[in-house]
Amino acid sequence: MINERKLFLHRLLFFAGLAAIYGLIFLYLCQTPFFDVTNAHNDRLFSADDVYYVKHFYASVMDDSVRIIKHPLLVVFGWLFTRLEGLVFGAISLKRHYALIVCFQLCLSLLSTFYLERILRRQYGMRQRRVFLLCAIYALAFSTLFYTFVAESYIISSLLLLMTFYYARRQNAPMTVLLGVLAAGTTITNAFLWAIIAWLADPGSRKRRLAILFLSGICFCIVVALSPARDIFYANIISSGLGSAHNYSDHFGLLETLTRVFFIFFGSTAFYLHTALQSPFGDFAGDALSFLPSASFPIGLAALVWLVFLIWSTIRARKDPLLRAPLGVLGFNLLLHGVIQYGLKEGFLYSLHHLPAQILIIALAVRPETPERPARITEGMLWCYLVCEVVLNIPGYLELIQFIS
Repeated sequence: MINERKLFLHRLLFFAGLAAIYGLIFLYLCQTPFFDVTNAHNDRLFSADDVYYVKHFYASVMDDSVRIIKHPLLVVFGWLFTRLEGLVFGAISLKRHYALIVCFQLCLSLLSTFYLERILRRQYGMRQRRVFLLCAIYALAFSTLFYTFVAESYIISSLLLLMTFYYARRQNAPMTVLLGVLAAGTTITNAFLWAIIAWLADPGSRKRRLAILFLSGICFCIVVALSPARDIFYANIISSGLGSAHNYSDHFGLLETLTRVFFIFFGSTAFYLHTALQSPFGDFAGDALSFLPSASFPIGLAALVWLVFLIWSTIRARKDPLLRAPLGVLGFNLLLHGVIQYGLKEGFLYSLHHLPAQILIIALAVRPETPERPARITEGMLWCYLVCEVVLNIPGYLELIQFIS
């Protein structure tokens, strides 16, 4: 009983400390012009659509553009969020409106780390110290921090996918079905990631898993049909979906593709890479930031070490059922953004669609089932990686602060 209380206190202190870090970042951003997007343009930072989200998704009048096909239920939620905001606070500035959205996302980000902690502790059976280590790597990764404080869909997606990992493994069918509806409603392509997790993480029969996939699909169609987004969504889902696939697919050569995949999947998820003062498509020269497929030697080395650990962990745990779902999610993202090259040029956008899966794969190398000596070596390297994640990003954060100020 005493040990349980001690562990609970440790968990409480960890999340209180993380909340304090996030809170300080939020308070700092409130003192900058970052949240005032009155005259800002979309794609100002790494191709994020935060300006559009704040002005049109989170608006008192529901957005009626074809963007609804990508985010059908998120658009409805943003509209309801803004209506409720108006009832509580009345008329407020655009800057404060953005800040309230970020407050909501901050809570979701902490909740996503909470679910990661539960997965690692309850389902992986890991020691608490190692659980905190991996949770810190996730919570302090550049992509997690960025999409916590920038209005977008990605921190929501990360939470929903982590919850699906958790509840599918527990064979909680009602929650898994609900998460499927919410994941697809947040970003339509997340339906595939949710389906991969629901199919590979649930240890139940094939018939049961098929029923969950089918039921969630039906529920999603019904919910959208009952929502104010129904007309635009169903009228444009096929034509606009095909158009998006054509417009955002790249055609890089093999070497450049491999370079971009390496830095996008294993670099910019955790680190601030070299940047260009323009959007990924060459727009807004001098008034936008985007990542280049390059980094300083220490960051490149850290990304390479992370990739080596992913491969090593996958090989060691190749027969472990816990590997299937996160490996499936990572594999799908590599196929979509690497092989098909959909959105490869702005691949940082999709970091939180696969970073949780990478964390869960790495975790298999430090589980109690792993021989103690290799597990200790891996843990030591991961502590070094966490230090690098914090220290090596400082120049990037200073550049970002200078840009937004």
